[in-house]
Amino acid sequence: MKADVSLELFLDSGVSVLAKHIELLKAVEHTKSITKAAEYVGISYKNAWDSLDALNNRSDEPLIARAEGNKKNSGSELTPYGKKMIALYDAMLESQKIFLEKVCSNINVDTNEILNLQRMSMSLSARNQLSCEITEVKTGAVNSQISAKLSNGEILRANVTVESEKNLNLKVGKKVVFIFKAPSVMLAKEENLKLSAANLLKGRVIEAKIGSVNAEIVLEISNHQTITSIITKESAMQMRIGVGDELVAIIKASQIIVGV
Repeated sequence: MKADVSLELFLDSGVSVLAKHIELLKAVEHTKSITKAAEYVGISYKNAWDSLDALNNRSDEPLIARAEGNKKNSGSELTPYGKKMIALYDAMLESQKIFLEKVCSNINVDTNEILNLQRMSMSLSARNQLSCEITEVKTGAVNSQISAKLSNGEILRANVTVESEKNLNLKVGKKVVFIFKAPSVMLAKEENLKLSAANLLKGRVIEAKIGSVNAEIVLEISNHQTITSIITKESAMQMRIGVGDELVAIIKASQIIVGV
């Protein structure tokens, strides 16, 4: 039987890197532009931006940087960490291909068995997936509160069941991913904020897309991590949200899923 391999690489932070991500990163390095990289690999700009945004959010270090000394409209390029990721991925992929050739020459693998393995994998549609490190675990009778530190040092809290805490072996110092959907992120301007929610994260608007019904707002909360919020068009217009505005993202601890 002949077979090929598609490598999925998991870094220490829990970030999952696929072949399509590596292809896109290589395209950015080649074109020095996210827009041109998207055209190069045959995807939309939004798809490219979303993929790179997700990778940056779940990575311990940024993968993309503004070219030419951070000048405005100067394009994009890979950071040394991004280049290292590509080199590591390519080296591991080549090793896996050699290993797979040896396996296939000695074992008769049935197609149905391959399909069964494929069904065991899963993807998440939640837009916000932030890499963080657990700083505190408060175990209650039914639920546990997990506090974790983001790349900028801010603390984000999630509520999980005690059973989930034990099953996931959540403990101080462990790297995890906090996952939550964009519609669960509320936004407010700091001067009008009168809330006692567990998670209040300050950020700067770097993208604001106003649709016919809803608006998609992206906040930069650190040098490479972002949060995306989906709010109504009416709310965005009333708040007069624009790029560069300083806002506060409000996320309920009960809306966050913890992944390891």
